[in-house]
Amino acid sequence: MKVRVTDIQHFSLHDGPGIRTTVFLKGCSISCPWCANPECISSKIQGDFGYDISLEKLEDEILKDEPYYETGGGVTFSGGEPLLQIKNLESLLKSLKLKNINICFETSLFVKKDYLNIANFYADEFIVDIKLLNKENAKNILNGNIDQYLDNLNSLDLNKTTFRIPVTEYSLNDEDLILELIKKYVPKKIEIFKLHNLAKKKYEILNKEFYYKEVSDVNLINFRDKLNEFVRTEIIEI
Repeated sequence: MKVRVTDIQHFSLHDGPGIRTTVFLKGCSISCPWCANPECISSKIQGDFGYDISLEKLEDEILKDEPYYETGGGVTFSGGEPLLQIKNLESLLKSLKLKNINICFETSLFVKKDYLNIANFYADEFIVDIKLLNKENAKNILNGNIDQYLDNLNSLDLNKTTFRIPVTEYSLNDEDLILELIKKYVPKKIEIFKLHNLAKKKYEILNKEFYYKEVSDVNLINFRDKLNEFVRTEIIEI
């Protein structure tokens, strides 16, 4: 069995607790205009972006960092949307669980419930993106169904869930909706971050429009302070 990836990043510090190996899987169920990994949106191999790897070789890559996982780290499956390939990953997930490797999924939650159910069985951690919550914006900007997102959210164990929010003009406009969501679904932690322009070259190579609008530090801090009323919120750089 093989899966399609774009990168395997060792010694990751911002993709879950501890020191981790992050596997970026190719293919996504939505299309965010500010995506930091635009090469992960399409499931197709695009020039140098993407390759197929056997589960045996992928496990070897993950286990290279096993000594560092004693810090509470492990492996994080990101993307793109990693749950789109969860059925192909399942035998690897079984093997990692037998080796007591901590497993984290970073997901947009815009996926079939069947995929999430498999992830729920193996996950020690979830990083769940909150991009925007307005139903029309979710459809028109992300090409996502917000009802699917909210239904999947009801299936998560919030004690092992971190919410991650890219702070954009859209999320700031949805501030009240986000605060209401946090009040209802209190996670163990929230992470927020500003957009950056580091992916601009990749957009040029892919012939895709690059979205970048600066959010002020004042707006970022004000947003963090409001979220802090419900749960500890960290500003991170990714």
